[in-house]
This record gives sequence, C-alpha cells and structure tokens, in this order.
Amino acid sequence: MGVGNKLKELNMTRDEIGMFATALKDDTFRGLLLDYAKEISDPDNKKKYEEEIRLLEEERGNTIDFIHPQPYKALKTSVDGKQKCFVNICTNEKVGKPEFKWGVSENGQRGQHWTLPHTLHPGRPERDPKGNNFMIYDVIFHPDTIHMASRNKGFMDMVDNTAIHGIQDGFKVRLDQNNIKVLATKYKGTPQPGVIRKPIPGYKAEDPPANPDPLAFPYPDENPSGCAASNRPTVGPKTKEDSKPRSRTTASQKPGEPTIPNYTLKYRSFIDLQDFRCSRDSAQSPRPKEIVVTIDMPLLKSAKETVLEVLGKSLLVESKKPAYRLELPLAYPVDEDKGKAKFNKQNGQLTVTLPVSPLNHVPLPR
Repeated sequence: MGVGNKLKELNMTRDEIGMFATALKDDTFRGLLLDYAKEISDPDNKKKYEEEIRLLEEERGNTIDFIHPQPYKALKTSVDGKQKCFVNICTNEKVGKPEFKWGVSENGQRGQHWTLPHTLHPGRPERDPKGNNFMIYDVIFHPDTIHMASRNKGFMDMVDNTAIHGIQDGFKVRLDQNNIKVLATKYKGTPQPGVIRKPIPGYKAEDPPANPDPLAFPYPDENPSGCAASNRPTVGPKTKEDSKPRSRTTASQKPGEPTIPNYTLKYRSFIDLQDFRCSRDSAQSPRPKEIVVTIDMPLLKSAKETVLEVLGKSLLVESKKPAYRLELPLAYPVDEDKGKAKFNKQNGQLTVTLPVSPLNHVPLPR
C-alpha cells in the first residue's frame, strides 16, 4: 500500500509506469540505479556537498552551518487538531549553551531566569505504511541543556514546553499539549540536517547586472525556511491567543483539562420530485432530516475508547486516553435511539449521524 501511494504522489501516466517497469528489468539500469543510491548515501559525498554549499554562500556574503540532529527522545501529539504529530528533541554542539541569571518575579520571589537556545526545523509531512499522514518537527538544543534536563524533571518539563511553544510560535500551528506522549523510540522518521545562515560582517554585495540571466537560479529570500533559530529567555510557556474567533475550531485548553476537538456540523435533508410540483403543500420544510457531526480525534485508535451520549438537544463525546471532551448543543431535538456513529481510523474522524425528530413527535426532556 505504501508503494502505491508513492506512485500516486509522482503523478505518473500509465505509459511512464510501464517504461519504468521495463527499465527495472534491465541489468544495466539496475546497476546504475544502485550506484546512484550508494553515491548519494556516501558520507564523503555528503561532506563534499556541504563544503560546496558553504563556498557558494560565502560568495553571496553569508556563512552557513549544517546542524545534524542527534536524537534524544520523541514526543507524540497532534497538530491543529487534525492529524498526528511527532516532536523530536535532539542535540547538537553548534547550538548555544544554556544560560541563567538571577532575577525577581512579579510576586517578589527571587529565582533563576533561564535562556535555552534552540533551533527549529520546519515540519515535514510523512506517511506510514498504512497510508496515514502525520507531521514531524525537530527541535535541537545544546547537549548541556539535555544533560541537565535528564537529571531534573522540572528542567525537562521546561525543555519540552520550550520546544512545544517554539513550534507553535515559529510556524503558527497549535499542538495538543494535554495529550503529549513520550515514545519508546528516540527519533521518529529519518534525521535530516538543517542550516543556520548568518551574514558576513562588513560584506558588500555586488550591484545586480543590468540584464540578469533569466535562467539564473533564484536566491532564497531574507527569511529562509531551512531552519529557524531561537535564543529567547525561557521562564515558562508563552501563548498568543487569536483575536478572531474560528468557527468550529477549538482554542488551546488549560493544562490538565481534556482537549476540545475540532468538529464540523452539517444539516442534511432529502429531496423528492414531489416537493417541486405546482401545489401549495409542496413547499419544502426548512427542518432538516438529519444532523451530521464530524469530530477530529487524530490520536484516537478505536471508537471503543469513547463514550457517546445523546440526550434530546445535546451531544456529548468523551474519551480518557487520549483526553477528549466535546459537549455540543443541538438546534433540533433528535431521536437518540436511531443515531449512528462511525470512526475512520485513517483520517482520525468520528462521524455521528442523528435523525431529527419530526414536529409531531418531539420527545419530552428527561
């Protein structure tokens, strides 16, 4: 299934797939393909490539450092309440060391004010063998930061919060902080290096030519997406609330409370040709036949882990692991005995279909 999905991503025609299958039967082609795979995976060739990139950046007035992440631990959560997400906590000596200074808090208590430099790699989409999509983020600290965190749980919590809020602030996403799970593996996915680009002091760029080459390779903008660096003081997590309300999209929850999942609510009606005949009694009623609620629960493995309650004009969906809770008022009374629920494991969505009670049969509230 994974190979089939990869072929779909290539968007190849049937003739191209046939030509590729024929080429794979040729011993010469298979040998050249194997040599190419060995060449791009050779560490010496990777070092040569990085050195060439450094020389090219120096000609443009920049210094560049490649940051190779050293895995330490991996966290599992969800991003924007839609799909699974993994955060890899890594180390590299090129990242700044942790620093602290003594300070006084607002309530007059004296304590340490820590600064935890770190780099952020933009999220990269991945797909597991079953075809499920997920995102991977890398957050890299100095080895001294991780060494101190491994000896103190409070310091480790501060490192995790710094990583989570760094991703949220740097890439404008929302991670589920109430359902974070530490994985047994140290890294999710394949480690990929990032870069830190800095301008050379005193470098003066040459004036652009009057007639630039239209085939010249474009240079990246001033805010490259290869790697984001952060060197801000860290005392605790910082959040930024969106001033604009988002329809059907939940805001971040307080620590310890269940996460309110995103949902979509639709009203469904059935159309008959008799509703369009030329008669006064053929006017279609504005009252829907069904209410369909689609709930995003990307961390849920099975619908058996949820509790679903329907009472008159309210819907309650709740689970403990992961901690989700959605209490939704309904605009119409529904028949709770004829409702249906279906969980799509691949999309992580629970769809609840509730038939609306007719006007002549509205159940009394319990």
